[in-house]
Amino acid sequence: MSTTISSKVTKGAGAETYVVEGATLTCTLGSNLNQLQIPNRRCILINGKKQANIADHIGRFNIISFGSCSRSIPPPPCINATINKWVNGKENGFVDDEQALLNTSINLCACGGVISIVNDGQ
Repeated sequence: MSTTISSKVTKGAGAETYVVEGATLTCTLGSNLNQLQIPNRRCILINGKKQANIADHIGRFNIISFGSCSRSIPPPPCINATINKWVNGKENGFVDDEQALLNTSINLCACGGVISIVNDGQ
């Protein structure tokens, strides 16, 4: 059974929004944008798309690749080496027992890049 929820966290300009599958991500060291992938088992939906949580950070599973990594010359392929969960999740909103991912959340790559959300996917 799927649950559908409201997409806005707060009201007003610059409001935080929940992130869903297909959200556009960027890395400060990457050459390409990326799209967030969410596990098939996720059943909380916003506008028909699976909602993300802060545990959705696994390289080659949730975050595939940002193309080339500019940490060195010549740039090697991005391996997306996130170690920790996303930070700045929704403190009182949970998806599968983890904080809901917000458009203002960030993650750090072990290669030195900062991963952020360009578009929430809605």
